[in-house]
Amino acid sequence: MKRFTALALVFSVLAAGALCACDNEENQTSVEGSKTESTASEVSQESENPVSDISAVTSKPEITTSQLEQINSFLNQYKDIPDFSAQSETIDAEEISKDKTITLISDNSNNSFTSLVASQFKTAANSAGFAKVSAGESDGTAAYYNQVLSDAVGSSDIIIMYGDINKDTVAASIEQTQANGIKVLSAGNVGKGEKDHYVDYSVPINYQLAGKLLADWAVSKNKAKVNALAINNSDSTLSSSIYTGFADEFQKYVTSGYCTVLSGSKIEVGNGLATKIRQAIDNDPNLNYVIVLDDSMISDAVSGVEQSGKSNIKIISTGGSVEAFNAAESGKIEMLVAQSYEWTAYAMVDYALRVMNHSSLPEEQDVPVRIVTEESIKNDMKNNTYSDIDGFYEICFGDRFVSGYSTLWDL
Repeated sequence: MKRFTALALVFSVLAAGALCACDNEENQTSVEGSKTESTASEVSQESENPVSDISAVTSKPEITTSQLEQINSFLNQYKDIPDFSAQSETIDAEEISKDKTITLISDNSNNSFTSLVASQFKTAANSAGFAKVSAGESDGTAAYYNQVLSDAVGSSDIIIMYGDINKDTVAASIEQTQANGIKVLSAGNVGKGEKDHYVDYSVPINYQLAGKLLADWAVSKNKAKVNALAINNSDSTLSSSIYTGFADEFQKYVTSGYCTVLSGSKIEVGNGLATKIRQAIDNDPNLNYVIVLDDSMISDAVSGVEQSGKSNIKIISTGGSVEAFNAAESGKIEMLVAQSYEWTAYAMVDYALRVMNHSSLPEEQDVPVRIVTEESIKNDMKNNTYSDIDGFYEICFGDRFVSGYSTLWDL
């Protein structure tokens, strides 16, 4: 993307029926019910101030001990290796996939999580019995997507497009593929209950839960007094889904505080984003949390906080890349709401099988998240009992899903 759009979103924690008092007193926004509206404005690439905090802080009653206990109990549910919990009907995977070809189109293989998803996708699809699995290295360009979609006509039976692929740039190729009777699915770019455009199905993964856990963590650690700067990827619809879960929970529980959202594009990662984060921190002496909604931006967030010299500011993030786990293991981020690339790959294959079989489709596909910290990673490594698992980003999720899907697929 050659044009950068910085989206400054700001919301306050307001009591029901309160008013949002802006820096400009003539510009006030009425709030109806218990949820405020987000204020959005686009700022050009040349803007010297990519973050505009236009909201005042309005306090609510102190959070109760009961509420904190409830939040901590909810967080504790996600601190251990997750169980396999899919409730879908059993299907005959080998019969469904016999003599069939499945194709995965990834957004960009330079991302370690995307690359690992593609690698594990081959394992999962082969296990399910597909005669051929196509999951090549992606350079993240429309030319690559168009070529793979074109090649799939006459050679593939179902296609999954994974990650933040701009469907607008390949709409004609998707429609041509569908015209030839090939179902096109998307995954990893929209959350549960959200529908990606142009495709036939979107794999329903509860990415909003990751945002909810980020908000709950900050609330728990600061007794609901949270002044946050959230870092959003303006090129990522997935980042927006995570933010939705975060914003809802933040507004529900924070009794005193605010959140300012700084959006940057993919081209800014490692190329000026850290400076903008540091500038935003310098402009707000009350910050206590930086919330990263896209793990590609963790390094910039860490660098921005370090440049500011404010060691009291904690960083929490969502993600499943090797880099994200490295940041958690080293303590550079306080907490990671982690995702498993292996589990994600198996879940995508499972959903594709059910589409091909005209089976009942689950409202939510079993792709869990887990709360990971420096301490939990060390404990998992010390207590590791998996002889065939190497990296701690695999150890953190175990292998229960492998036998789980094997049973669901009647293997």
